[in-house]
Amino acid sequence: MMQSVQMLHTFITEMEGAYFGYIEATAKCLLPHLEPSNDDISALCEEVRGTALQCWGLLIKSARKSAEEQGQPSSPLAAELLRKGLQATFQVLEQNQQDCEMLTSTACGITECVKCSGPGVLTGDEVKTLVERVFVLIDSSFSRTAEYQKTKAGAKAAEANLPKELGDEEDEDEPDPDAEEEQLRRNYEEILGAVMEVAAAEFMPCLPACAEKIRQWVASDDNKVLGLYLACDAIQHLKEHSVQIWPVFMDEAFRVLRVGKDRDHDAMTASAYAINLAAPLASFAQAAPEAFRGLASIVGGAKPKKKDDTKLKMVHDNAVAALLTLAVEKAAACPPEVQAWRLIVDKLPLREDEDEAVKVHEKVVDLVLAQHQGLLDQRTGPVLAVLAEIYRGSRADSVRPASGQSKRRTEQDPAEPGVH
Repeated sequence: MMQSVQMLHTFITEMEGAYFGYIEATAKCLLPHLEPSNDDISALCEEVRGTALQCWGLLIKSARKSAEEQGQPSSPLAAELLRKGLQATFQVLEQNQQDCEMLTSTACGITECVKCSGPGVLTGDEVKTLVERVFVLIDSSFSRTAEYQKTKAGAKAAEANLPKELGDEEDEDEPDPDAEEEQLRRNYEEILGAVMEVAAAEFMPCLPACAEKIRQWVASDDNKVLGLYLACDAIQHLKEHSVQIWPVFMDEAFRVLRVGKDRDHDAMTASAYAINLAAPLASFAQAAPEAFRGLASIVGGAKPKKKDDTKLKMVHDNAVAALLTLAVEKAAACPPEVQAWRLIVDKLPLREDEDEAVKVHEKVVDLVLAQHQGLLDQRTGPVLAVLAEIYRGSRADSVRPASGQSKRRTEQDPAEPGVH
């Protein structure tokens, strides 16, 4: 069954709009695998749901592409598929609260379905209902985490009273329920980001509720990252309309970036990303000097070594990316003591955060071609050395596997990992 669904996934991916004539028949076959399992056979094939849901998103995209190719402003079929898919999958999410892995794959599939639908499909009422249901699911995840923590504390207290030789040893291969639930909440949050992306105007009435959630989450060390990434989605997709909620989280983002006062690397990465997204907006001009100082304190520190934690390397990559955006967009606001361009060039190329590396390196190439004064004032030699290393690294990755990778994967993605 999984092989069949994966084959469909390939067909739809390659054919896009040309698959239109087979959409309804395919949807009829896939829909039972999106719905809650009602029999033993379907229960055995739970893992198919995630891939089937990815296919469902591709069907939505195919319907939309076909309409675009025919010059139609919208696709009623795409809208119908999205609504059917959401109805089926939310029933799964709300009825089955125990299988975290299944919930995570389902949440990821919903995100893809929403993104594939494109703008103009979701109504204001549908967006409001969708946002409310996602918040309920996130709260349910918090409740499960609290219950697990309570049970874990009780077990530790009981174990403390036992002789040492009778104590239970922790199984390192056991999944960590805390980490699983944290990842699930991030996947739920990505659904909200997808809704903002395709229905920004319809999402605006939900912004006050989001602001309240962000306020609650960033105030908690355990939930800070979740709140900051919801804020990032608001900045990215709502642009200037997100400015009204900046007071809820922006001060905390700056505080997190102050090296030595907060060592939560995930929160630091999210804070740097928030500044990267906000920097091009006119409303960020007043906050830009403080952002320059905060990012410079990170980028100006020692470059992470190979043995350093991956999360620390992600912090530095995202701080460099944010500082580059600030230097381009808000150069006039850069404090005189911050040598932004020198700091940026010294830390290039990026190697850890693949997505940011691609964007940053493309931006550097464009700035060189445009003869950007700020960048080229750092002397042409070091800048060209960076570009040569980017080129050399990407060429090397295209002809040999990176450490720990199979040749097949390298052929599929010649730019992964590291230098782009």
